[in-house]
Amino acid sequence: AAFKFKTACDLLKVDLGDDVFDADSLPTIGLGHSLGCKVQVLLNSVKDARDAAGRPRAANVHMAFNNFGAKQSIPILTELGNLQQNFQKGIAEVAPVLDGISSFTKEIRKNAELKDMLGTPQAAKAFEFIDMLSNTAKAAAANTQGEFSEEFSPSPEDTLRLLDLDYDVSRNLVIKFTEDTIDQSIPLCEALRTKFTDKDTGSGGRLDLKRLPGSHITPNTPDLDDLAAGRVPVEGMEGFESQSRDKAKEVIQQVEGLAEVVGEFIREEALVEGFQPRNRKRMSGATGPGSS
Repeated sequence: AAFKFKTACDLLKVDLGDDVFDADSLPTIGLGHSLGCKVQVLLNSVKDARDAAGRPRAANVHMAFNNFGAKQSIPILTELGNLQQNFQKGIAEVAPVLDGISSFTKEIRKNAELKDMLGTPQAAKAFEFIDMLSNTAKAAAANTQGEFSEEFSPSPEDTLRLLDLDYDVSRNLVIKFTEDTIDQSIPLCEALRTKFTDKDTGSGGRLDLKRLPGSHITPNTPDLDDLAAGRVPVEGMEGFESQSRDKAKEVIQQVEGLAEVVGEFIREEALVEGFQPRNRKRMSGATGPGSS
């Protein structure tokens, strides 16, 4: 996508000229989904993060905002944490053995009589691998008593607090899907409204809330055109082919509807004063006084 964007910018620059088109002057509009929206909010609420990003955001699009705790956002997180701890304990149990082997290899490498045999590149790699295993086991042993963090930082409450304090993007589109069970778009809208668009407390801006058909994973939908057109055989499920095609068509419509809403918001924001081409006459085809 970045390569296509750069190519398009280069072509426009050649076609229109530097005085009309400058990619560096284009507005940057952020797009986040689910926990990516949380990251997007934090990116624009923490000064160091904003400075690192480089270009300020003209507007942001938030799809299926998720600000729940880790356990609710990722139900399998606890199981993954238990698996990690069990794995660490297993390595820690063999740490003394691996440490003994590592110590033994260090001693035999000092033996001058074995220098020719143990001085080869292959032997060096083997010794390096043994040392790595020993160090990994020691680290695992040191961490077996530590607790596995099952929550995000900052917390949901702190995320909204940071938004209230220093979120600096006043123009926002929030998209909520009708079949999304972990969506928190409404609390996000309430915080944005209070900060920017409320007639009593807001500092000015734009806030759109769009409710669209779909689920939390609608923005992650893969290409379903072949399935919708019946070009993908559903082996062993012949009785469900029609249902599969119909569902694929439904999901495609949802994705296209989402793209239309986001695209329209971006087009409207691109027309906000200050984002116009620097030479509007040339853009419209005029070349000077008297041009028709």
